[in-house]
Amino acid sequence: MAQRKSKGKTAEVKTIKQYCSVCNKTFDMPIVEKTDDVIWLICPGCKGYLPYMLDKDRVDRTSSDSSEKAVQIDDGDLAPEDIDKDNAREYRENEEYDIGEIIYHRSWNDYGKVISKETLPGNRKTIVVRFINQGKIRLLEGMAP
Repeated sequence: MAQRKSKGKTAEVKTIKQYCSVCNKTFDMPIVEKTDDVIWLICPGCKGYLPYMLDKDRVDRTSSDSSEKAVQIDDGDLAPEDIDKDNAREYRENEEYDIGEIIYHRSWNDYGKVISKETLPGNRKTIVVRFINQGKIRLLEGMAP
């Protein structure tokens, strides 16, 4: 937890360590808003807003029950030999993906496996992908073009 001084008073600013895919760095990001489902952070580098999902909303099953906030599979380490690169789909934020599906992210030149799906406030959807080089990252899914 960081502290910020302002006009002689000490104001407490809570932060969470988070990776920013725009800046390609990990920062201690200040919390700007909390809801029941997500904590919103602001990147000190690019000033963009990022969602930080709460683990309490995850469920350990892979059914498509729409009443659940998230579904997840085992997300252990991913080795290059675990990836079928010939059958990988290129990631596009306007498309939808299945858990277990292999995707290719052109910007990072990296392959990954979809390990969970989440629904954010406002019925926005994300997928969590375990990449070989980038690690675990949340990506948008099913966004209108």
